[in-house]
Amino acid sequence: MDLQEYDFVIKHRSGKSHGNSDALSKRPCPEYCMHYTRQYNRLSNEWKDSLQHAQQEDSDIKPTLEWMKVSAPKPKWSDVSAMGSTTKSYWAQWDSLLIQDGVLCRKWENGREDSCHLQMVVPKAKVPDVLQLYHCGCLGGHLGVKRTLLKTQERFYWFHCRDDVEDWCRKCTSCAAVKGPQTRSRDALKLYNVGAPWERIAIDVAGPFPQSESGNKYFMVVMDYFTK
Repeated sequence: MDLQEYDFVIKHRSGKSHGNSDALSKRPCPEYCMHYTRQYNRLSNEWKDSLQHAQQEDSDIKPTLEWMKVSAPKPKWSDVSAMGSTTKSYWAQWDSLLIQDGVLCRKWENGREDSCHLQMVVPKAKVPDVLQLYHCGCLGGHLGVKRTLLKTQERFYWFHCRDDVEDWCRKCTSCAAVKGPQTRSRDALKLYNVGAPWERIAIDVAGPFPQSESGNKYFMVVMDYFTK
C-alpha cells in the first residue's frame, strides 16, 4: 500500500508520550498474585524469626528493645548520652517505635495519608542479607540506589540505611561490569529503510540476571524496526 495515496500530516511525539504502547510491554501484577503472596509470607515469617533473635544480640538495638518490652517511658537523655550514635538515633525516634510479634519495628510515613506502614528494624549483622535480597536477588534485579532504597524501605529500616544502600550499589561488581567505563566510543548511527511491519527486526539477549524460581536468568528482546 502506497502512503502517497493518503493526505496526512506527520507530527513528532516524544517517546515518553507513548504510554499506550509502552504499557503493552508491562504485565500488571495483581496485589495478591501467587508470586506476591509467596514473597510477602516469606519475608513476614522468616525475617521476623531471624530478626527477633538478631535484635536481642545487637548491642545498639538491645537497650531500646529492653526499655520498650517493660513499657517504660522514654528514657532521659542522661541515660543514653554515653551510648553509641545508633542507640541515640532510635531513642530520638521513640514515638515511632513499637514491638510487634517480638520484633522492634518503626512506623514510616512518606507524606501521603495512605503510606504509613511498619518497617522491621534491622541489626547491623543482618544488613548485608537485606541488601543482597533487595539489590542482587530476584526482588531487586540490580536496580539503582533510589529504587533499591525505596524497595528496602517498604519492609526494613536501620540507622544510616541510605548510606549503606549507596555503598552497596557502588561496590556491586555486576553493576560495575554492566556500566563499563564512563567514556566509551560510539559507532555512527545507521539509517535502515523499512516499509512494513516485520520487514526487519532487531534481537538482543540480556543477562545473566538473578535466577528466577523457574531457573530463568536471560531476557531476549525483539523489536520491530517499523512499529518499534
